[in-house]
Amino acid sequence: MAITKEQEKARPTGTLGVERWVQFSYFGIAITLAWFLIKSSTAIWTLLADTVDAVPEPNGTAIALGAGLVSLIAAVVTYRSPRIHDFVTGVCVELSNVTWPTRKETWAQTVVVLIVSAIAAVILGVFDTIWSQITDLIYNV
Repeated sequence: MAITKEQEKARPTGTLGVERWVQFSYFGIAITLAWFLIKSSTAIWTLLADTVDAVPEPNGTAIALGAGLVSLIAAVVTYRSPRIHDFVTGVCVELSNVTWPTRKETWAQTVVVLIVSAIAAVILGVFDTIWSQITDLIYNV
C-alpha cells in the first residue's frame, strides 16, 4: 500500500496528500453502503412482515447497527486489499492532476447553458405551435 514515486510527485501539499482523499473516498463509500443496506433491509423486512404473520415488524436500530457494522467491515477489508487500494489511490492521483474550472468560468458556462436551453425551448415551442396549426387544418378541427 505504499505510494509510488509517480504518485508522490503528484501529491498536493498537505499532511496526508493523496492518502487523505483515498481515506475520504472509503469513508464516503462506507456511508453510502450503510444507507443502501438500511433502506434495502428495511424494505425487504417490511415486505416479509406484511406477507408472513410470524415475522415481526423491523427494528430500525438493529438494522442500522447491522448495516453500519457490515459497511465498516467492507471498508476495512477493501482498504487493506492492495489491488483495490492501489486502484483507488491511482484514481485519486489522476483527479489531483485535473485542472478544475474557476468559479467565474463555471458561472459563465452555466449562463451559456441556460441561454441556449431557453432559445431551444422557444424554437421547439414555435415548431410545436406551427405543427399544431397544420394538423388542425388537416383534420378540420
